[in-house]
Amino acid sequence: MKAKISVITGDLANSQQVDTASYIAHLDKLLSELQQAKRLQQYDIFRGDSFQIVSKPEQGLLLAVYIRIVLRASNTAHWDARLAIGLGTQQAKNTGYGSAFLNSGNSLDNMAKNCYLALKTDNEKINSIVSDLLPMLDHVIGRLSQSEAKIVQARMFTCTNKSVAAALQKATSTVSATLKRAAFDEMMRFITAINRITS
Repeated sequence: MKAKISVITGDLANSQQVDTASYIAHLDKLLSELQQAKRLQQYDIFRGDSFQIVSKPEQGLLLAVYIRIVLRASNTAHWDARLAIGLGTQQAKNTGYGSAFLNSGNSLDNMAKNCYLALKTDNEKINSIVSDLLPMLDHVIGRLSQSEAKIVQARMFTCTNKSVAAALQKATSTVSATLKRAAFDEMMRFITAINRITS
């Protein structure tokens, strides 16, 4: 059965090394902007440094990647988050949360210590394939420099490199070279491929 929603459950990485209040304020502003742009349906921040997002199923992985990139692009060192995307139903047949919430929460709880990105569906065969592929995307995001992350962030919801260059007051050639070095096109194709597998 086709997933009805995507749920992202996340928590702050390196929480001992950062100003949690500033992180939460930055995160709340980011998620509010994404909600106003109708890229996510709802969000909640809880337990100090944890949060949960509900979105359309095809938006979950893209949003998770975008959030990590925005955090890495911030002017504060060490900002990042562990994010687990759950695909499935919104409500259980009986009372309680649906499978998307359970898949997301369980995936975050079982995430390896050195991993920052996970995705789980109601289909175990799909989960096996995705769990083998996602570490590559996780690695690409994790190696982005702050300057690369800023340009990737600006490009993710913008149509052209020229628009990004104008917004950031940089040469188009600089934007293009940075995106190539950051493997932006490969990253976006990877997200599209995972969405095809999980849809």
